[in-house]
Amino acid sequence: MESANPFTDRLLIEPKPQTTWRGPHAFWFTAMGIGGALFLNEVLFGIEMGRVLGLSLSHLLSLVLIGIGGMVLIADLGRPLRFLQAFRNVRHSWITWGAICDFVFMTLDGLYILPTFTWVNGARPFAGLPTGPGTAVGGVFTVVAGIAAFVVIIYPGMVLAASRAIPFWNTTLIPLQFLAFAHASGLALVLLARPASVNGALLLSAVLLVLLCLLAMGAHLLAARYGREASRESLRVLLRGPLAGVFLLGTCLLGLIVPLILGIVTLNGAGPDFAASAFIIMGVLSVAGNFFSKFSVIRAARFAPLI
Repeated sequence: MESANPFTDRLLIEPKPQTTWRGPHAFWFTAMGIGGALFLNEVLFGIEMGRVLGLSLSHLLSLVLIGIGGMVLIADLGRPLRFLQAFRNVRHSWITWGAICDFVFMTLDGLYILPTFTWVNGARPFAGLPTGPGTAVGGVFTVVAGIAAFVVIIYPGMVLAASRAIPFWNTTLIPLQFLAFAHASGLALVLLARPASVNGALLLSAVLLVLLCLLAMGAHLLAARYGREASRESLRVLLRGPLAGVFLLGTCLLGLIVPLILGIVTLNGAGPDFAASAFIIMGVLSVAGNFFSKFSVIRAARFAPLI
């Protein structure tokens, strides 16, 4: 017997695509993750991109990227004043924690690097501020900003992982992927910014981070393969459906496999000209692959059937 309401029946028994999260969210997740990773790479491991007007380029780019992510969040909320409401649900919302950490990071890191600002004539108008490198206050700011940066990296993944109605997202492997891709892209940008001064340890770290991305992503896909029907449908969309080109070509081949091959070849004694070109390509492709991975994960999501 035919159903009186075919649409309702399909909603009940078929996985349905989510339409709330889209391309701008993938850009938001990518920008904020890379921003947080650049900061942590410098303060924890001393991996610098260089300096502009006395300011650390890693810190400066972190502020720009996380600031852009914050603006996307405000725009996504519809009205700027609604952004203030994101601070009200601390106990139950990763969006709230993310908004707080965005604000804390930008405030503290901005105050931390401001005393190092140097005009082209050598003048340092903010050198007297007690918040810069080498000061007790600056040390506290760095620790708190580092914690905030870590939350900024993982909180978009935690938002997705908390979505119980979407099995493909409802796993801790999502924030782990976000963490791995953020640090891989952050380190790749260092290779891009200073290709002539990359040492073997830095390049090896970049290669290992790409491998970690492959491992985290592979574990997620394997879990989806043996997961619920909606997860298997998400996997089909990624591998054989409309997102196959973006995922397989953009994320897997260009974003991971090509940088991995270039890194391994360079580690095995490639000449300086090849190495410099490889680092630039690795930087560009890693960031692009990071975005494509977020876009694919977002767009492949399917709601579980109601019954």
